[in-house]
Amino acid sequence: MSGSTRSGTGAGRPSRGNRAAAKRLAVNRLAARPASGWVIPLLVCTALVVLTQLYAAIPLIVPVGADLGGDVTFALSSAFSLCYAIGFLVWGPLADQFGRRRILLVGLCGLAIATCGVALAQTVPVLGLLRSAQGFIAASFAPVALAYLSEAVAPARRGLAVGAMSTAFLVAGVLGQVVPELVAIRVGWQSFFLGSGALLAAAAIGVALWAREPRRGADGDNLPRRFVRLAQVAARPSVLLLALAHVTLLLSLVAMYTALGPHLVRFGLDPSQVVLLRLVGLPGMFASLLTGRLAKRIGVAGVARAGFAIAGIGLACEALLVDSLPGTALASLVFVTGVALAVPTMIGLFGESAAPNRASGMALNGFVLFVGASIGPLAGQLDLSFQWLLAGLAGLMLLGVVWLTLFRRLSARPARGEPRTTPPSRLAS
Repeated sequence: MSGSTRSGTGAGRPSRGNRAAAKRLAVNRLAARPASGWVIPLLVCTALVVLTQLYAAIPLIVPVGADLGGDVTFALSSAFSLCYAIGFLVWGPLADQFGRRRILLVGLCGLAIATCGVALAQTVPVLGLLRSAQGFIAASFAPVALAYLSEAVAPARRGLAVGAMSTAFLVAGVLGQVVPELVAIRVGWQSFFLGSGALLAAAAIGVALWAREPRRGADGDNLPRRFVRLAQVAARPSVLLLALAHVTLLLSLVAMYTALGPHLVRFGLDPSQVVLLRLVGLPGMFASLLTGRLAKRIGVAGVARAGFAIAGIGLACEALLVDSLPGTALASLVFVTGVALAVPTMIGLFGESAAPNRASGMALNGFVLFVGASIGPLAGQLDLSFQWLLAGLAGLMLLGVVWLTLFRRLSARPARGEPRTTPPSRLAS
């Protein structure tokens, strides 16, 4: 009886060796995918705060210029965007070399300090220096956070995590104008930067508490070799065609919204009403969530071309309806929807075209995108009527469709001796 009991107990209870093996397996899984449930919402909210620093310049140019007594367009906007673009080329390889979590912590701490410093600027040159430093450090977040989520989040949740981050980057394009303008109206523009600095410091604490470095295989590359690889990827013809199209996206978005505010003065709108009109484009940002399904039907490049075409149609309609406030609002929604479709698909195209060096592709994607953003404020203040500016931007969107069509044809004919990394049905449709 006792022997039977022991046998039954042994069959129903895992042996000590099996329990140890199961524990080791659980530990290995945790080491490979260490992101806790708090990390995804933390990084998504942080993305909103970081990208808001870019778009805040659009509504703050007037109040900051009035306070500092000069034209602050370059110091407040272009200096940030240009250094932000350059930072992508630096922080990506550094994160590959030293680890995602470490770069996220260093970047967020530095960004919190620089952001608070902007609030203390008393002259235009000092403002330009502080915004340049802020932009360069801010570039440490987006590519590194995306790489972290791709490695540290379990495959079942990875698509949701990356999609949420991409949506946050786009939503910041609207909220990043509305929130700073409301804060400036009520308590002054300095309070916006001080509050942002406090939120970024809190985000750094959250990363220190909840983010864990994922286990990655050593690739044996040193830091100089990583930068050489980045240059090699940038020289690929397919990447150059993508860059020609990609540079126009945020250029057009920032230029349109920069010129929109002064244009609305003719309608007699007060600042709070201008804020409401900026919010009209917000629903269009969520079109980015549809790109996955659309790509299954018409391919990633097909969705990108459709996004450029829709954006161009929106800008053309906005130019035609320039004397109608409802028409301007609805056309801007169409334009923003097109941009929301194009941005995430262009990210995918850069990554696939750079394969197997996808990290380099992501760095180049950010660099090109935000070079355009640095030109946008200057384009928005050209000595052109709002109507002619919109017509010119619509032409840029049309050129984007042309560059992507050439990219599709080039991708359909891989270079001699180079295997195709992505099926043509997915990449070059």
